[in-house]
Parts: sequence; structure tokens; C-alpha cells
Amino acid sequence: MHPKRKNQNGSAFLLTLFFSTLFVMMFGATLSLILVQNKAIQQQIQKTQALHIAEAGTQYFRWQLAHNPTDFITGTGTSSFTDPLGGPFGSYTISVQAPETGSTITEITAEGKTEQNNAVSSRVRTYYGKPALSHYAFLTNSNVWFGETEKISGEIHSNGGIRMDGIGDSVISSAQETYTCGAEHGCNNEEKNGVWGTGEISSLWQYPNEAIDFTSIILELNSIKTDAQIDGIYLGDSGAHGYFVEFSEAGTVTINTVTSLETPVYGYDGTEWQYESNSKATWTPIPGYENIPLPNNGLIFLADNVWVAGTVNGRVTVTAARLPEGSAPPADIYIQENITYSPNATNPTLALIAQEDILIPLYANNTLEIDGALMAVGGHTYRYYYPAWSSEPYATYAVRDTIKTFGALISNTTWTWSWVSCTDCPVVSGFSTTETAYDPKLTFTPPPSFPTEDEYTFIAWEELKPNEE
Repeated sequence: MHPKRKNQNGSAFLLTLFFSTLFVMMFGATLSLILVQNKAIQQQIQKTQALHIAEAGTQYFRWQLAHNPTDFITGTGTSSFTDPLGGPFGSYTISVQAPETGSTITEITAEGKTEQNNAVSSRVRTYYGKPALSHYAFLTNSNVWFGETEKISGEIHSNGGIRMDGIGDSVISSAQETYTCGAEHGCNNEEKNGVWGTGEISSLWQYPNEAIDFTSIILELNSIKTDAQIDGIYLGDSGAHGYFVEFSEAGTVTINTVTSLETPVYGYDGTEWQYESNSKATWTPIPGYENIPLPNNGLIFLADNVWVAGTVNGRVTVTAARLPEGSAPPADIYIQENITYSPNATNPTLALIAQEDILIPLYANNTLEIDGALMAVGGHTYRYYYPAWSSEPYATYAVRDTIKTFGALISNTTWTWSWVSCTDCPVVSGFSTTETAYDPKLTFTPPPSFPTEDEYTFIAWEELKPNEE
């Protein structure tokens, strides 16, 4: 009797069926995973494409601002975006926030979608602004010399040459590759590099760089005058020696008529000797202009010489000019006492714009502090050379101790607070120590109507999350 054989064919079938089923399940799972991953990859590709479309929208509006810098409407809304062959690729929707009062910053938000999948989108927000000329710690249209005792924090630019023997901590640039250095800067008509000297960190020196157009600044005085007449403070000729604008920490201003000056003195203006007084002696408040609020648009335009002092709590620009140009002697601004920002103010800004010179008179504070952007459109930011004679008032006032400026110094022609008789000699007239620091907030939130550069520049970029405003 033979033993029975097991049904091996049935066992093999069961094993084949098991492994087949397992393979199908694994294949199905793998296929599902591939499909899910492919869908995720496609969505990521579409989202990236949508991001690029959104960025293209912001770049388009930046281009439009370059051609129409005050038009914040045209170009907003939804526009199509085509591929290199002209076919439909997607669309972007642009919304724009125009600069707030006192700022040059434009906010551009764009949402991008692809033609392939409108359910996927990306949003970006970019910020562009026109840098005000006050972003320079010092800007001049002429040659300039910074002495060994001078410290400048912030960017410096000259359309002429720069002798830099002082200390600077930012870019120092000249529009000249080389220039002729004369006796006024300790040279004997020698050819020098656009920037040269014994100053530290020469790696920050740049030349030649693009020049700044001072002619266009002169033209802006008319616009400032018109705006001051509409919603600011405008006063014509004082009928006296000029006006004295005095700010208070309470956020108000008093405008006075200067009724008398100190006794005339001799002073050298860099070209010739003058016998005159730039120091106010007495003044009288103008009825209706005592402790009044700062004007709505922050503009004070005075068609006469102007003295300014006090504590600023707010945003304001004081302009001294007799227009139209050439109709009368150009107006100057004098700074005899401190002008400072109130420590209790929120982002205070001040600009002093003189049609000709901004001058520090003989009778200036021994330590003088000036907060704000100073602009001498057609002349100097300057202190005359007052001889240190033994007689008064020269003996006391010719040499002062320290001047500190926080903001910007802009001068069409020569600038100086100090005079020396030789390269390594001590100061013989003016301020023995000068300290100049820039105010970073003045770059994109300058004082009212302060001149800016022509083109918008990139400030910041961010990708917005879903539902983020």
C-alpha cells in the first residue's frame, strides 16, 4: 500500500495568489504615492510659477512708477501674463498703497496665478521708496576738506574733490576721478584723486560716482512756496531785518520780526571781507503767530532772512527764499542757538532750506547742537572766518568749542565750520571740534517737501502667507 501524495499544485496556487495580491497592493500603494507626490510636485511647481508671476507684477508696477512717479492707480487690478511665445501663462493682480504723508515709501502687493491651475496662488509684497537727499550726512556741489578733528557718521558725497583727513564710517564718494587741489585745501594746484587724505578706512572711498543735480533743487523752491501758501504758513518781506522762528517742545511755533542786530563785525566769507552783522539782538512776536500749532502740511515759507532756534516736536520744513530768482537778493538762514528734537516727540523731523546760505553767526553758542537737514541751495553751510583779535567781541566769540549736527548737511558751494592756518595747526576761527551724524529716518521719511532722488529704489520684499494682510 502506497502513502498518499499531498496536493502540491493547490499549495503553489495559493502561494502565487498571495504574492500576486501582495504585489498588486504594493504596486497600488506605490502608484498612489507616486501620484500624490506628482500632484504635490505639480502644485509646488505651479506655486513657484505663481510666485514668479506675482514678482513680475511688482516689477511691472515699479517700471510704471519710474515713468509716472505720482500715478498709483494705473496698472492696478488684474492683468494677464504671457509666456515667451505669447501664449497665456497666468495672471497677476496688483494693489498699491501710496506713500503716507511725510514718507516716500510705496507698498506694492501682487497675487500671481497660473493658467494651468487658478486654485494655486502666491502673494508677495514689496516696498520701494525715493531716497531723500537727506540720506547723506554731507552733500556738496564743490570741493571739500574734512580736517583731522572732524568726525562724520554717515554717507558723504561731493560733486567736486574730497580731502579726507577726518574720520568717516560710511561711503565717501566723489563725482571726480581726479581734481585740482588748491591752496584752500592745503595744496599747490596739485592733481589729486577724487577722494584722498590721511583719513581712516580708505576702503570706503569711491570715485568717480554719479553727480547730484543741484539745479533741479532750485526749481523745487517754487513748489514749496505754492504749497505753503495753500495749507502752510507763508509770509512776505518782514519790513525789518528778517524773521525769527522759535519752536517749543509743546509742538508749537512762534514767528517773530527781528527788530535789531548786534554791532557789525569783520568776517571773511571765503572770497572777500564783509563788515556786517548776522546776529540777531532784539525781536518782537508777530500778532497771530505766537505759540501756534505747526501747519497742516508742515511748511513754513518766509520771503526774507530767517533765524531759527528752539525744540522741535513735529514735522516741519522752514524755507527762506525771495522768489522769483533774481528779483531780490537771495535769502539766508542763521543758526545762533540750539535747534534740537524734543525727546517726547514721535519721529520729529526738521529741514532748513535757504535760498542762498545757512550761516552760523559770530554770537553763536559755545557748544551748538543742530538737529535736522540743512540745505543751502545756492550757497554755503558756513561760518565766516572771524579773526581772533584781542578786542571784543572777537576775543570771546571768534573761536567756539563744539558744533554737533544730527541729520544732513547739504551745501551748493564751500562748507566749513572751522578755519586753520596750516595743515596740522589748531583751529584759529570757528569751532574747535565738529561732530556730524546722519539721521537714518530721514532717508525715506524726510521733512515735508524735502527734495528726493529721481528713481525709486528697492527696500524690502516678503512672501505673504495665505489670508495674511
